[in-house]
Amino acid sequence: MPTLLVQYGRSAFVGGFTADGDAPPRGTAVVVQSPRGVEIGTVLGPVAERFAGQVNETGGAVLRAITPADEAAVGVAAELAAQILDTADRSGRPVTFLDCEVTLDRRGAVLHVVPWQACDLDPVLAELSDTFGLAVRLLDVSRTPTLQDPPEPKLTCDKPDCGTGEGGCSSCGTGGGCSTGSCSKGSVKSADELTAYFADLRRQMERQPLN
Repeated sequence: MPTLLVQYGRSAFVGGFTADGDAPPRGTAVVVQSPRGVEIGTVLGPVAERFAGQVNETGGAVLRAITPADEAAVGVAAELAAQILDTADRSGRPVTFLDCEVTLDRRGAVLHVVPWQACDLDPVLAELSDTFGLAVRLLDVSRTPTLQDPPEPKLTCDKPDCGTGEGGCSSCGTGGGCSTGSCSKGSVKSADELTAYFADLRRQMERQPLN
């Protein structure tokens, strides 16, 4: 039984899902049983055995390739999600309701929210669940992890006051730091500076007698 990487949900979750038979091609739309319920996913590809332990195992399964009946159910779920979102917007709570997802079997819904003030949304969720006959849960988008920019490259060594003295990096040249003349106050030398440096070095070598 192969394990497939499947992307699902508006937030593009990715998890490992078991599948019967041969793995469908990449990009195949499938119906999956995810931790949130029955919903539509997209196959990203099979998981090689050597990477099996590194995959986020959701405990889900691929149920079938999407059918015309499933596509019709997606439209019905989207209409229900719009109604839930509209009702939530009228709750008057200090949050922004960004989106709503309803599972394919219409047993559960997920509200995407960004709170801008502390509040208790349990009464709102209970009212929505009773009104629409399904379990409504929250996804706080402000708490989802984000990628951070890589740190800026270092242009000096980590010695104290490197590049801040009169002689640039020469102030920390002892003990294995930047050597005298190897850099200029923490900045990279220009092409003209390098040309002048090597020209001067060549003149010094020419003045040295060969024994």
